Amino acid sequence: MSFNRIAIYGHRGWVGSPVLHALVAAGAPIKVLHRAGSDISSLPKGVTTAEVDLDDAQTLVPALQDIDIVLSFAARDVVPKQHSFIKAIPSTNVKLFVPSDLGFRVDKQGLSVPVNKAKQDVEEAAKAAGIPTSVVLVGAFTESALAFPILGIDVSGNRIIATGDSANQQLTFCTRNYVAAAYASIFAKTAPSQLQGRAIGLSEFKATGDEIAAVLREKHGAEPQKFVHSLEKVDSEIEQCVKNGTPTALSWYCRKAWGTGDLVKGLGKDIWEVEGYQKATLRGLLLEGKLESYKEIPPQIKQLFDAAFH
Repeated sequence: MSFNRIAIYGHRGWVGSPVLHALVAAGAPIKVLHRAGSDISSLPKGVTTAEVDLDDAQTLVPALQDIDIVLSFAARDVVPKQHSFIKAIPSTNVKLFVPSDLGFRVDKQGLSVPVNKAKQDVEEAAKAAGIPTSVVLVGAFTESALAFPILGIDVSGNRIIATGDSANQQLTFCTRNYVAAAYASIFAKTAPSQLQGRAIGLSEFKATGDEIAAVLREKHGAEPQKFVHSLEKVDSEIEQCVKNGTPTALSWYCRKAWGTGDLVKGLGKDIWEVEGYQKATLRGLLLEGKLESYKEIPPQIKQLFDAAFH
């Protein structure tokens, strides 16, 4: 089976960078699409580059002529600019477009969160343009959900928030390294025709709120401090965050989806398993020091998350 020729946008991103290295290690030919001024000095050997401008779709057309699959890791504020790929791809030989997602399928309330709506708009526009498309869904990253309290789990502080029925509902986790390995497993050699139209879910392990609390208890030798948020409270927080443009709207919505069981359901049934990969476990991450840190978060944003513990 031959390798797919893959273009990556967002090679320096928190997810894009490990995916790039995993695909290179797998042997796939990679082209990095980068903005003017972006640092490409430390790319792996053999990776080619093309300077593009997502404000000008025509710059993408020549860059994509020798590409089979486009993988986008556009940052949150850049997600709408992926429409430039949709304008450019029909004039190329690209066989599959994979826009930035890495979340889960959401309901009407979830689409009130701007980044979720922007992602859906890109996916629907690509399909409407007749562009073969697939997305990768992750649920929760361990680094953001466990090493940082985005979902109301404060590992270092031994605190946890129960939202709705999250004590009994499972949350599905992936480490960043598992996601990178999965991208290599999925896209390096799989024929694009076998991936078109799919929403591919990734799940490294699952745990309920009670299971997480039990491991926190074992880690600290004391009961974790527990807070309870009703679904009504969370609905109110989502509404206010969306209204005020507060960046924690997505966090509140994900907590609700965990508490209702919709987060796991939002991955769908098309779950990809990475053959031969030694998956992480909750105990290994929290008790054996294997949990990696999350990216740097501004102090004012940290304060917003800390304020939720009440």
